[in-house]
Amino acid sequence: MERSLFFGAAAPFSMSSNREDLMSNISEQVLSSAEPQAHIVLGLGYGDEGKGSFVDHLVRKTGARFIVRFNGGAQAAHHVVTEDGREHCFRQFGSGMFVAGTSTILSRYVLIDPQYLLEEAEELAGKGVCYPLERMIVSADAPIITPFNRLLNQMMEVARSGNRHGSCGFGVGLTQRDVEELGSKALYVRDLATAELGSKLFQLWQKSLREAEQVACQVNSALYETLKNVDIDYYEQLLRHFYHRVRVLEDEALLALIRENGAIFEGAQGLMLDQNYGTFPHCTRSNCTFENALDLLKDSGFAGEIRRIGLLRGYATRHGAGPLVTVCPDLDLSSCHNGSNPWQGQFRLGWFDAVAARYALAVVGGVDLLVLTNLDRMATLKEVKIATAYKCADPRFFSESGEMLLPDKGRLDYLAARTEALSGIVPSYMQMPFQLESYLKALEQLLKHPIGAISLSPMHDKSYR
Repeated sequence: MERSLFFGAAAPFSMSSNREDLMSNISEQVLSSAEPQAHIVLGLGYGDEGKGSFVDHLVRKTGARFIVRFNGGAQAAHHVVTEDGREHCFRQFGSGMFVAGTSTILSRYVLIDPQYLLEEAEELAGKGVCYPLERMIVSADAPIITPFNRLLNQMMEVARSGNRHGSCGFGVGLTQRDVEELGSKALYVRDLATAELGSKLFQLWQKSLREAEQVACQVNSALYETLKNVDIDYYEQLLRHFYHRVRVLEDEALLALIRENGAIFEGAQGLMLDQNYGTFPHCTRSNCTFENALDLLKDSGFAGEIRRIGLLRGYATRHGAGPLVTVCPDLDLSSCHNGSNPWQGQFRLGWFDAVAARYALAVVGGVDLLVLTNLDRMATLKEVKIATAYKCADPRFFSESGEMLLPDKGRLDYLAARTEALSGIVPSYMQMPFQLESYLKALEQLLKHPIGAISLSPMHDKSYR
C-alpha cells in the first residue's frame, strides 16, 4: 500500500503550539510601501528556466511577503541554493520560503497534492525553514490530486511506450480533466473538511480503477497493484490532517491579501508546454502564460504596478518526449539538478532557439523584463551556436519570414500537426566564439528585445543590465 514518508514520524497529527499566533500574523502582514507591486515570473521555454532562483532573488530584493503559485501542480521542480549552502527543490511551496516572513499562496489555479506537500514541508523544516505549513495559504477552490490519479497517470504513460507524452507522472492532467468533466464531483480543498470526504474518495478511486483496467499491461502491473490496494481510510486521514495544518481561505479573503500586499507570482513549466500554445500532446494541461496571474490580480482589484518577467536559459533544454529542434546530444555543460524517471524520460540539451523564443514572446505580448539564466553553466564552451531560422518550414505554421505563426487558442488539431512538423525541422545556425557580452548582444538582435538581467550563479544574486 502506498504510504507517505511524512507519517513515518511519531504523532503525525500533532499541531504546532504557535500555529494560531503565526496564522494571525500572516493575516496582518502588509508591506510598508503605499504602492504594492506584483511581479509575475514566467518561463518562456520548455521549463527549467531558473524560475525558482529568480523568485528567491525577487523576494529578497523587494521584501515581498507572499509568493503566489498560479498554475500547474506538484510537478514543478524549482531549485534554490542559498549562500549558507542550503539547497531545495521547491515543488508546491513558493521558492522564496527560505526568507523569513514569507508565505506561499496556492491559488484556485493550482492542483494540490497534499501528500507531497506534507513531505515537502518536512524537508523544509529539516533545512531550517520555520513552520512551513503554517506559512501555507490555500484556496478552498483549488483541486486536489489524489494518489489514484497520480498512479493512473504513471500507468498510462508507461503503457504508451514509444509514444509517450512526456508526463511528469504527478496526475495533474487527469485531475484537471476531472475538474472539467466532473465539476462539483471532482475533489477540492473545501471537500477535505466535510463528512462526505470518504465516500467521494471511494467514488474517485473506483473511477480510476475502471480506467486503469483499460491500460493495464505487464510493464505497468506493479503500479496497477498499488492502485488496487490503496488504503482509502489512510488517505482520508491524511487529507483531513492537511486541511487542518494549512490556512484555507475563500477566494475573497485570499484575493484581499494580494490586493493589499502585492506578491511575487511564480509560474510553473514554460510557455512551450502551454496547453493552448505549446507542443501538443507533449505539453501540460495548464495555462503557462501570464493569464491566470493577471486574472487573479484583476479579480483582487489590485491597483499597484505589475511587472511581467520572462525567463529563458542561455541554451535549450527539455524533459521527456516532444520536439527539441536544436537538440545536441554532445553539448558538454556542467551538471544540473535535472534527471529522468521511468515515465518522463531523459533530460535533453540543445543550442539556443531564437525562433522559439520569439514565438514565446509574441504569445505573451512581450515582457517588461527579459532574463537570461544559467549562463554560468556555459563558461567552459569555446564556441556556441544559435538557431536563427528554420529550413523548409511548413507554411501552415510559419510565415514567409520564418516566424512561427500564432495559433487560435485551443486548436489542438493545429498544435498536434505543428508538433509533428517541428519534429522534422532542421535549423539554420549562426556560430560564434563564446564571449558573454557578444553572445548577449547577438541574442538581443535576434529577439528584438533587450535582455534586462542575467544569472551567472545558482544563488539569488542576479546582474541587471
